Amino acid sequence: MSRATRREFLGAAAVATASALAAPRVVRAGTPPARWIARPTRGCSSDPDLADLAARAVDAARSAGATYADARLTQGRAQSIVPIGEFESRAIGVRALVNGYWGFLASSVWTADEAARLARGAVAQASAEGHGRTRAVELAATPVVDRGRWVMPVKYDPFDIPIGEKLDVMAAFSDVAARQEIGIGTTSTMDFAREYKVFASSEGASWSQTTYRSSASFSVSYPDSYHAGLPGATAAADCFSTAGRGWEYIAESGLADAIPRLVDEAKEARYQVPFDIGRYDMVFSADAMATLLDETIGPATELDRAVGYEANASGTSYLGPNPLELLGSYVVGSPLLTVVANRSLAGGVATVRWDDGGVAPEEFTVVKDGALVDYQTTREQATWLAPYYQRLGRPIRSHGCANASSALAITMQHAPNLALMPGKNDTSFDDLVAGTERGIAVLSLSVRMDQQLLNGMAAGTMREIRRGKLGRYLVGGAIVFRTPELWKNLVAIGGPRTVAWSGTARSKGEPRQRTDHSIGAVPGKITQLSLVDLRRRV
Repeated sequence: MSRATRREFLGAAAVATASALAAPRVVRAGTPPARWIARPTRGCSSDPDLADLAARAVDAARSAGATYADARLTQGRAQSIVPIGEFESRAIGVRALVNGYWGFLASSVWTADEAARLARGAVAQASAEGHGRTRAVELAATPVVDRGRWVMPVKYDPFDIPIGEKLDVMAAFSDVAARQEIGIGTTSTMDFAREYKVFASSEGASWSQTTYRSSASFSVSYPDSYHAGLPGATAAADCFSTAGRGWEYIAESGLADAIPRLVDEAKEARYQVPFDIGRYDMVFSADAMATLLDETIGPATELDRAVGYEANASGTSYLGPNPLELLGSYVVGSPLLTVVANRSLAGGVATVRWDDGGVAPEEFTVVKDGALVDYQTTREQATWLAPYYQRLGRPIRSHGCANASSALAITMQHAPNLALMPGKNDTSFDDLVAGTERGIAVLSLSVRMDQQLLNGMAAGTMREIRRGKLGRYLVGGAIVFRTPELWKNLVAIGGPRTVAWSGTARSKGEPRQRTDHSIGAVPGKITQLSLVDLRRRV
């Protein structure tokens, strides 16, 4: 690394903390030790042996009778800081299609014999399932990628940063908070992951790609806060999330500049008051809106869930079970509601060059001006919507939502990056608050939904709004809602400058498998929502 580049990196990582540190321990934040020097990401070069191993597995499956087969090899590395832990994993999985039925076998052994064994086993499994009802599977066409290679464009590989320096950065952030207020408590974590994947299919596809995920959390709290007569509760304010980025996600976060605000929020939240149950107009922060979107419309537009394939696992969807009857006509929400999805967002956690079906993902709209216009699909699922696409003159193609937690798990439809599109006007969260005479401001949320994603309850950090200004924090409140009415009562949203992104995880399937994605949203105002008191006894 050149001297200029080294200074640039150290400066970007240190400025945020150095500006807020006034005395001792400046060495940790303002002048990191010389060994804290990151090398630019190398990625993973395409390994011909692994590509050959994947091809061997596919050939063995075809020879055993598969009409289609694909193989994935994954090599993962994950690291957590506080508690410190690191592990590596590798896997190979083979999927085979026989007479309309899928078979899948996987293991962690990378040998030619094992690849052939898995392929034959996947075919045997699919053949056994095929003795039942006849089933037709058609895979939507997709361009074949031969010898492709892609590395997620991050600045610095997080695994090039010594663990000691990561601990130093976490300690420096805590120092900043401690200098703001005596008695403040802090909690922080960091997690990093890198995955190298090789793919081959019986259609001739062959590619490799490397993806990254960096996650962090930092919170400040008052351990002896006083909540409505109940001492000992914790008032906290949080920062950070998850992104498809490298170490720069931490180094260039500007967190130290945000810590004084977090401390002020925690101080204000120490004293929370009861409220009157009833219906309120509510102003949601971008973070709270993202949570609502991700717990309602996000999973509801997963096509396998909508048609009932997830009924015994993650559940069903109120946007089912006959999607073709709803597309283009069902009103999901107000005309202000437009939701788009993609797997190409720069820094997105679900971002890839090719999905686990070999598809180059495209951006697509699932809700437009309040109307349901599409679902999240894979190559197999896209053909289920063929009559709708044909009627609109659109090509029948997958949206690139095939994914799996690793090669040990079978490919399924998983959530892409999702976004609630902003309004045209330059409206902010403060503007929405100012336009509310009496209501509730919702700063963060945790949401629980029923199996159909139709009825929900949400609790989190809330403040009263009186005459257009934020008031006291509220304790014990929960919002109860029905999803269609929730989104139909959306009356205002933030503008383009209020978009905020965060990362989250979702599990589905049986056995369960977890994947990550990004969710973007803007502040919003939703009227006439019911607020109940969780402390009341029935």
